[in-house]
Amino acid sequence: MLIWMCALHCEAKPVIDFYKLKKSSNKNDFDVYKSKDIACIVSGMGADNMTRAVSWVNSQFNLNNNLCWINLGVAGQHSMATGTTVLISQARQHDNNESILKITGIKHDFESLPVISLSSEKTDYDEKALFDMEAYAFFQTTRKFCAEELCQSIKVISDNRVTPPTRDKAKISALIAQNMVSISVFALKLQEQIH
Repeated sequence: MLIWMCALHCEAKPVIDFYKLKKSSNKNDFDVYKSKDIACIVSGMGADNMTRAVSWVNSQFNLNNNLCWINLGVAGQHSMATGTTVLISQARQHDNNESILKITGIKHDFESLPVISLSSEKTDYDEKALFDMEAYAFFQTTRKFCAEELCQSIKVISDNRVTPPTRDKAKISALIAQNMVSISVFALKLQEQIH
């Protein structure tokens, strides 16, 4: 099963629409949208919410270690154009020097950069890394449950030094939606690794 982890509903909406996922009628700790072999979970913003959501998903869906995971959302970067899709190559928490290196054998056309996960929004952008809030917690938690190559993070650039962060949910959804075809190709290749 492919698990999509998104912090915000507006980040999850392109996944829900693309795969025509249905909201679970069960009372859950998190909003869950799913089909037969795909689930998209809205964790809420921040590292603590992501950690709780990943642990909860693992307890609900992980039968026979047959999961692969993608953390999808938006991020800021110094000079990359908005709408650029980035596969995360490394993640670290802003207040911690430990890095989690990510590897994949999947061929893709995305940019590949590290991410620094912050506890709050910042706009003094790093020239060599993205800023987000959840990727490090996502990797730190998923690595307890499955092989690291089955856990990836894809970020779409939403802001940079000339385009400030937006709170416009429709704009955030549109940035991700315009990249869903290439993201879904990568996701399918990731899913094929668990069969």
